[in-house]
Amino acid sequence: MSKTFFRLILVCVVLLLALLLVSAWWSVRSAETVTKSEESQALSEQKQTPEQKETLDENLFEVDPGVRASFASNPLVLAQTDETLTLAYEYRSEELKNAPQDRVLVMTTQDGLTFEQEDPDEWKHVPQPIRLPDGTYRRYFYNPQEGGLQSESSSDGVTFTLDDGLRYQVSGAKTNDPNIYGVSTQFVDAQGGVVLLYNSTIDNEIVVNRAYASPETHGMTFVFDRSDILADTLREPHYADPHALVRKNGEIWLIIMNQSRTRHPPASREGIVYGYVSHDDGKTFDLEGRLIDWDDYGEFDVYSLNDPKLVEFSDGTLRIYMAAMVKDEEEEGGYRWDLVSASR
Repeated sequence: MSKTFFRLILVCVVLLLALLLVSAWWSVRSAETVTKSEESQALSEQKQTPEQKETLDENLFEVDPGVRASFASNPLVLAQTDETLTLAYEYRSEELKNAPQDRVLVMTTQDGLTFEQEDPDEWKHVPQPIRLPDGTYRRYFYNPQEGGLQSESSSDGVTFTLDDGLRYQVSGAKTNDPNIYGVSTQFVDAQGGVVLLYNSTIDNEIVVNRAYASPETHGMTFVFDRSDILADTLREPHYADPHALVRKNGEIWLIIMNQSRTRHPPASREGIVYGYVSHDDGKTFDLEGRLIDWDDYGEFDVYSLNDPKLVEFSDGTLRIYMAAMVKDEEEEGGYRWDLVSASR
């Protein structure tokens, strides 16, 4: 056998061994990838204590029978006293389909369940303002044309004046893009600062971001704190429609609507409201549990729940008002919107 032929055989053997080693390495790597994917999918379950898992299996709120308003969606808290609660909502009747300027209605309740209609022209359809320690009332709103958050202020809570400039510059704004700045909520912490929580979309995940206006700024200058403050608390990374409430006992609650990233209703059925409580004055939020689910409403054939708003009444009752997409074959699209509630 010539030396050349022997060397050729030796090279072939070395190449064959190299291919076998690469194949074995790739098989091990693929198995590790699958394992890591499965571990990532179950991350929230692994982090949960037995008590937390139990709270995710049982509702903390109970369904209120009936509806608060028919053909209604997008509830908004306009005002609340110890005696009354006033909500605005979008009237979704077919008769006003082409008249959006007339679709905002207003109603008031004393017991939280039975509402009476108000004259919508006597109300400004804007969220209830926050009240700062110095007595100033301030209301925030996102202006896509200006590229950030603006505000208006009042000394009596009735007459408001637009404040100059921006309270919070939103990176990449200048368009009405919910991927950058979506649903938001604000509250005053125990130090007199203002916490701003708002939705944005990151890598197809709807997250909650936090910005903060320190007490010395009197709610006039927000600084970005961090993104995705509820990360890994639920399996589906869809923390939509945040709404915060500072209770009379000092507890700070945050509720969100959790949905999957599958087809949207009515092609699918989804919408679970989860509650979080802060134990450090609004810096972080711990999962309290599942509050209410779309399939808890046996009185109706519900496709989904949307736009939750949390309210506390003078007797300590907590109530969530939500828009329910209800099956109705007599309506266009085969569904209608009703305003429903759940309480604790």
